[in-house]
Amino acid sequence: MASAKQNRINRMIDVLENSSSWVSSSMLAGLLGASERSIRNYVAEVNETGTRHIESSKEGYRLAATAPATASAAASPRENVDAIPASADTRRDFTISRLVNACGGLSVFDISDELFISESTFQSSVMPQVRALVRQFGLNVETHDYRMTLTGREADKRKLLGHIATHNSYGYFTSTKTLENMFPGFDVQATLSSLVEICQRSDLFINDYALSNLLMHLLVIIIRLTSNNELSEVDGVIDGDGLVEQLGQREQITHCAQRIAAYFEKQFGCAIPRTDFQQILLLLALSVERCDFGDLNREELAGIIDRDFVDMVLGILDECGERYNLPRFIDEPMRLQLVLHMFNAYQRAIYHVSYPNPLAAQIKSEYAPVYDMAVYIAHRFSTAMDVEVGENEIAFIAFHIGAYFEKFSAPDGAITCTVIIEEYHDFARRLVDDLKAEFGDDISVVAVMSCDNYLADPPECDVVVTTIDVPVCGGSTKILIGPILTKQNVRKIRDRLCAIQERRRRLYAQGLLGRLLQPGLFMRNVDADDAISCIDRMGKLLAAQGLATPEYIADVHLRERVSSTAFTDSLAIPHAISVYPDRSFIAVAHNDAPIPWGRHDVRFVLLIGIAQEDMGLFRDVLDLIIEVFSSVETTMRLMQTDTFEEFLAAFTQDIG
Repeated sequence: MASAKQNRINRMIDVLENSSSWVSSSMLAGLLGASERSIRNYVAEVNETGTRHIESSKEGYRLAATAPATASAAASPRENVDAIPASADTRRDFTISRLVNACGGLSVFDISDELFISESTFQSSVMPQVRALVRQFGLNVETHDYRMTLTGREADKRKLLGHIATHNSYGYFTSTKTLENMFPGFDVQATLSSLVEICQRSDLFINDYALSNLLMHLLVIIIRLTSNNELSEVDGVIDGDGLVEQLGQREQITHCAQRIAAYFEKQFGCAIPRTDFQQILLLLALSVERCDFGDLNREELAGIIDRDFVDMVLGILDECGERYNLPRFIDEPMRLQLVLHMFNAYQRAIYHVSYPNPLAAQIKSEYAPVYDMAVYIAHRFSTAMDVEVGENEIAFIAFHIGAYFEKFSAPDGAITCTVIIEEYHDFARRLVDDLKAEFGDDISVVAVMSCDNYLADPPECDVVVTTIDVPVCGGSTKILIGPILTKQNVRKIRDRLCAIQERRRRLYAQGLLGRLLQPGLFMRNVDADDAISCIDRMGKLLAAQGLATPEYIADVHLRERVSSTAFTDSLAIPHAISVYPDRSFIAVAHNDAPIPWGRHDVRFVLLIGIAQEDMGLFRDVLDLIIEVFSSVETTMRLMQTDTFEEFLAAFTQDIG
């Protein structure tokens, strides 16, 4: 979890990387929610690290292609200068690692010296972040006579370490590096390699995400046991034996846990206490796949999962399709895979074992409509089963839905097509038959013509599929192919059809946006302290115009509680999760001062309401809005607008 300052510095670098021109300090301050003085300090801090270099001029700032080597860095007498924790996050994590292992307490003066900062700086800048993070895990830092002690349950300390390892900025790829930095005396990489080998030889299928999560937890267990910190009965460890007994792979899971325990004892000389062994069993049981996805069928699933649970999940999936005006999810393997995933998610929820997803934020911003469908499924599931489903699990649900769309989505509505081919035996008839067989209802062949006939009287159509390089008329898309429909030709045609259908959807969505964005729903500088107050204020405007009921606004708040609708650093798109408004609308709030919105500070809030008859356009509208705000250049233009007309012009400039 990065600090607010580090988040702003990262965002500043991202803005400069994606900008084709100089960016003024006032614009950076506006985008980041900081003062211009802070921007100057951030630039200086980045340049001091030497990893990147930001150039400055009277026009503003820009990112240099390479960072120059500094004389001070080259002449540094410290041999391992990279090991000095420099950022706010690394200082916080470094301090926590020392606190976790400090049996007799940690001296404030010693840790300040290790960090190369003054005691006052440590107390004012590092410790508030340390206390804030450890409180999230039910822990506390007590200080007596300048010595600090981390108090709380051992189970919670392990959760804290696992969180730090798996929630760094770059996901699992640097989890082992994080642990190496936190515990430099422990050979993390060698231990990791041994654990991977044990798991791979266990005859258990563990997917990559589950394996990464499992390995991080096992590493934390080993690290804590080697420093004589074992779980106690009062930590309330779940009976792993009880869970394993319910599983068809109980023998493999038990043998794998025993091999891990034997490795612990042989390599580190520490026997595994019963409570820790039960924790290892539990982690393994919740990490393995219950059956082979490739051969998944209802009969096999019935041997693992109660039929009522299966029917409940499939019912929610069908409700999701109805909510978003989608064709029914017909792929049986996908439906059953989702059931199995939700069963595993339910087990993780009731046993309080988290499953970090390093791609969750990326999925949320880049595949927002799919993520939103996953939010709907997660909400309905958590309500039905009375469990909490977090954003990491929501992102995994989005994997399943996104994979389905990637495999089965097809253009909506037939594309009209003219085929130009010279008569030669039955080639013309065969080509048309092949086209219809390959593309089915996706195309409607309106004419089959020779070149001369087409040029003399070209019919109106979306696509001209031709075996002759002929100029096409009326804005039709020409697709030049050979007289025999090869696989290459099929791919070429399908790509063009998808592009045409995408253009249709975008034009339709643009028309909808033009109708929904109205001057009377544009608000400048809303007085709001957070997401709740902003939604309430915008709700009053909508209610005054007869567009939103209290029930609808309450549902918008519910959607926000399930998962934040801040899809980019500057934009939030609150909307309902179940209720429909009578008419579709988009209300816009554009603020100069940032509004705290979950982990983001947003300056634009687009509260959208899509009527039931318009829900087929929800995905396109959401995609278009996020696409606009994902552009640094466009966001900077939008920041400079004051009136509705200026906002609309900047908003629609890059849509096409």
